[in-house]
Amino acid sequence: MKKITMVLFLSLVSYAGFSQRVADEVLKMNSKIEDLTQNTITGIIVVKEGNIVKGISPETKAVVWSFDADKSVGDVTALETLSKVDTDNLFASKRILKPIDGTPYVEALVNYKTVLINTADGKVVYNSANYKYTVYNSQFLYQENEYLVKGVEDGKVIASLIDLNTGDVKWKTVQGEAKSMFSSMFSFKTNSSNEAEVSNDIIYSLYFGKLSAIDRHNGNLKWVGEIEYTKVFPTQNNKNVVVINSKGMMSSKQYLNVLDSETGKPIWEDAIKTKYIVYLEDWGTKLLVAHNSGFNFYNLNDGSKVWKKDARGDGLKKVIPLDGDYLYVAENEMMLIDKDGQKKWKSFIEISDNKEDAINYLGKVDDKVLYLTATYGNMVDYQSGKKLWRGNLKFNESRPLLNVYDEENNSFLVYNDEKLFKFDTKVTDKPDAFAKVNIKKEKELNSIELFPWGVALSGPTEVMGVSKDGKVLYQRIYTQPGDGGRAWGSALATAGSIGLGVSSFGNAVMGSEWTMTTIDPATGKESTAVVKEKGEAQLRRAANQAAGAAVLGDVSKRLGQRYQAMKQNRDFSYIFAKDEATSKKVLVKVKKEDGVELDKIIFENMRPIYEIDPATQSIYYIYENELRIFNKKI
Repeated sequence: MKKITMVLFLSLVSYAGFSQRVADEVLKMNSKIEDLTQNTITGIIVVKEGNIVKGISPETKAVVWSFDADKSVGDVTALETLSKVDTDNLFASKRILKPIDGTPYVEALVNYKTVLINTADGKVVYNSANYKYTVYNSQFLYQENEYLVKGVEDGKVIASLIDLNTGDVKWKTVQGEAKSMFSSMFSFKTNSSNEAEVSNDIIYSLYFGKLSAIDRHNGNLKWVGEIEYTKVFPTQNNKNVVVINSKGMMSSKQYLNVLDSETGKPIWEDAIKTKYIVYLEDWGTKLLVAHNSGFNFYNLNDGSKVWKKDARGDGLKKVIPLDGDYLYVAENEMMLIDKDGQKKWKSFIEISDNKEDAINYLGKVDDKVLYLTATYGNMVDYQSGKKLWRGNLKFNESRPLLNVYDEENNSFLVYNDEKLFKFDTKVTDKPDAFAKVNIKKEKELNSIELFPWGVALSGPTEVMGVSKDGKVLYQRIYTQPGDGGRAWGSALATAGSIGLGVSSFGNAVMGSEWTMTTIDPATGKESTAVVKEKGEAQLRRAANQAAGAAVLGDVSKRLGQRYQAMKQNRDFSYIFAKDEATSKKVLVKVKKEDGVELDKIIFENMRPIYEIDPATQSIYYIYENELRIFNKKI
């Protein structure tokens, strides 16, 4: 403990002597800046102030383009009165500036109109002011550089497809009568997705549960669903669509069925009825469906079961495909079955104290299965189901559990309750802690990163480096701006880790986003070989992953608002803190590799909105009508 105290003392002395600094450049706008974002493809910084949207070069820091909404869109008073749509609810949840992942575009909401801007040159490729309808949902279609918008016009819901290469409207289709968004809140539509799903020739468009099938090429309305649906998944054969619908205000029941893509009629006589869907796989001629009470393969044509009986799944949480087998968790137990639904292990294995415990990691490591839950950690032989250690390593469920994979040593480093453990497949009994540390605000820890020398643990107000032999190399502790209940850090105590080395699984329960994995029936592998043949959802997911790998992770989010007081990536933590010497609010940049403070910049407000350019490490911060730019110091 003495060693830790000394490290802490040195950290605070260093912190107190580190000088603050003001912005290197300040761009003053004519009015208050409302939002700020950066496009990850072009690097252009985009700001909205009043009726103006501007693009700023990350190299020159100069405004390279500007869009005047009043001139091109019209002012707010020109907004058409909507008879069947609650306008306030319509726009309340929309971001003012929304980057389109994996593209040079940014979507802007200005004067209650939606515009799409190419950040490379500032060209407006779509402007809803040119059309009579009011946009309530928009979506970029990656395959053909198209923009799908859905809106309301004269009490009707319309869908329109825009060619972004030419700016031409390919088609506009009336889907049906508009309904009040307020009334839809009472029919389980708060969890429903209004995004369209796209197959080769059909766009499946959801409007608050109403499903329409639209010919992608000419916009002809092929059919409208007979009932309301919550989620839709086109199958790889392009002949069917899997649909899920929910009944009851609190979605107490969910139903899964398969429709004919030409007619929209159900082809299964009986839908699967369950509390919630967990996991779906499309195998071409059959469908794997995992839900609350079990899972099985179903023939796509008639819905008949392939296995004689369902795999047991009372309170099913998670299904993981592994080498042609399926590892799954039912309540607080796990089991491995083969592709024919037969058990590979003699008995279920208890992996946590109770069925509500979170699963932090579950997967195959060499020829073992590793599980890390809120209460237990252990390894199991993949073939026999025998536990590697005689007893589980017990965790403190009220404390964060973080883990990172050490590829060089083929082991996992696991943190819990101020201790670090090594999980090694060759260790014959549960490990003792190789490090014991003193974390000031342990419940706020949310990231663990691996370095050649050890790991860095970090949270909203603290960063610590621990070597692989258990020595504390550095510890940085900061004070939050504000006091007591006003302090923002306490609200972030449950923020999940986004460390690049962290693999974690949360409970797959109701309210989570469903996905359907497409499997090549010949090989049993996920179909990802040829990009152009992927479905729209796969392309969107790939674009999100590509964009996400290039930018800083956002750790702290509060109540879904765009409030980013702490940001970090693998190499740096940016911590919003109170300067002990001056009591000013500052953003401190800490290098995780050695704990050195590289920068400390002055922030004026309690809820800062800022962006960090991952390429140049410049920081863009908005305060009132100023865009303050802090160039990389070191």
